[in-house]
Amino acid sequence: MTMGNWDALVAGQGCPFDAPRAANTEHWDIVATLDVSSWYLPQNQMYRGHGVLIFDPRHVTRLDALTAEEWAAYSADLHRVVSAIAAVCTPDHFNVESLGNVMPHLHWHVIPRYKSDSRWRQPIWAQDVSSQPERRLAADDRAALLLALRAAI
Repeated sequence: MTMGNWDALVAGQGCPFDAPRAANTEHWDIVATLDVSSWYLPQNQMYRGHGVLIFDPRHVTRLDALTAEEWAAYSADLHRVVSAIAAVCTPDHFNVESLGNVMPHLHWHVIPRYKSDSRWRQPIWAQDVSSQPERRLAADDRAALLLALRAAI
């Protein structure tokens, strides 16, 4: 995924998160298109069920740039995603984060947390993104997870 120049990305120039975007890439697979966002399952499944919910209607970098109607619709989409992940993955807790430090386009990371995960009760993010733990699922396991998440939404 091209990171590009920060100021250009903030302005929406060459933003890889702007719609339309590819449903399936080397980084993610689409789970569902919702009211104002698209839900993706990243390839890195260090936290089984981790999803990314990207705001679709326009390029926006922060929550305060949304209208009240957009915020309500985006929040409803987020609730649907959290509920679907909870039903399929039965985590012990969730981290829901909208950072935008790496990719300045409004998106939520929905990270199911498990008491058994190696960073339980700690932040999931490593200070150096290149040292972020990575776990890829076997193809059949990933396909089954996608199918279950799609059914749950």
